[in-house]
Amino acid sequence: MRTEALNIESIENLLSCYQLAIWALPKVTRHEGYPYYPDEISDFMNLLERPPWVAYEYQPKKIRSILDSIDRATFEEVRWALTAAARAERFCEGSWELTLRNRLLDPVLKRLQDLHHA
Repeated sequence: MRTEALNIESIENLLSCYQLAIWALPKVTRHEGYPYYPDEISDFMNLLERPPWVAYEYQPKKIRSILDSIDRATFEEVRWALTAAARAERFCEGSWELTLRNRLLDPVLKRLQDLHHA
């Protein structure tokens, strides 16, 4: 997918949902050690699993190197990073909370904006 296929509204919606997820962090609770996420966080992560953000062909082994050089990431690599964030909870409970608390997607979303404006 090319960045031209995106419109500013889809990026603004993604950013708005991200901010709502960040604001919802105080509402995360635990039940028998497992996180229970408020709708704002679940909705944001589910958004990352839908077009245009999901990358079905993403390569998990490449995510670390993409994040280490995010300022040079392609649009496809940005999508891989977003998909990896959404799917991380399947492998490690609490990943979504950690990702949001540490603002790990901030540079990814900034790169998305930079690519769109380029």
